[in-house]
Amino acid sequence: MLESKDIFNSLSDIRRFNNRNYGTQVDSYAFVIYSKLKTRIARKVFIEAVQKKSFVFIIDEINRGEISKIFGELFFSIDPGYRGEKGKVSTQYQNMIEDGDAFKDGFYVPENVYIIGTMNDIDRSVESMDFAMRRRFAWQEVTAEESYTNMIENKPEFALVKDEIKQRMFSLNKAIAEMEGLDEAYQIGAAYFRKYLDYQDKENPFDYLWNNHLKGLLFEYLRGNRRAKELLEKLHKAYNKTNIDE
Repeated sequence: MLESKDIFNSLSDIRRFNNRNYGTQVDSYAFVIYSKLKTRIARKVFIEAVQKKSFVFIIDEINRGEISKIFGELFFSIDPGYRGEKGKVSTQYQNMIEDGDAFKDGFYVPENVYIIGTMNDIDRSVESMDFAMRRRFAWQEVTAEESYTNMIENKPEFALVKDEIKQRMFSLNKAIAEMEGLDEAYQIGAAYFRKYLDYQDKENPFDYLWNNHLKGLLFEYLRGNRRAKELLEKLHKAYNKTNIDE
């Protein structure tokens, strides 16, 4: 039956397959066994097919929640040492998994599943990530310059203004990196400068970008500094490409 191309959805299909005009108790047993084996074979084929591909989960602002609670059993399963079937763990829902399920004997994260988390590393919520979670990830910094290349430089919608954006962005970030109390980690990424498109029909779109998005953010960076107003003006001059020492 399993090797045939026939599809068996009921006992009558088994009866017709055996060229009989009547059913027997054996047909019931055969149908149950057939259904179970067919399901397992289908899942095995599916799992083998899936294992040939790579799957990526991207979690934006991964530091915003309590990671260990959000991940649950994944907290252990995403560890490189527990990947694949060799690292199976029993979850609190193990008794609810049906026979024949790929995870019946334990849950695991296959080796071809990759998890990418993004975050702003100056956000205070980063501090809530404990070392046990940190060691489960490899860390890669994306600099402000790289974000410009990825998000603006080759985008057709910025073709006429990309050089102006680059000059303003790099000038502002240079001033930020050199400012006391700040450093390269506080530099402004290209995502903020993409908001230029929201104001491109205005008379002075860069003024709108500064007043609505950059000014407030930079003021928060400087909050508590007795020279905050003075330093903010210095950054504004850098953004406008004027002499910041004037």
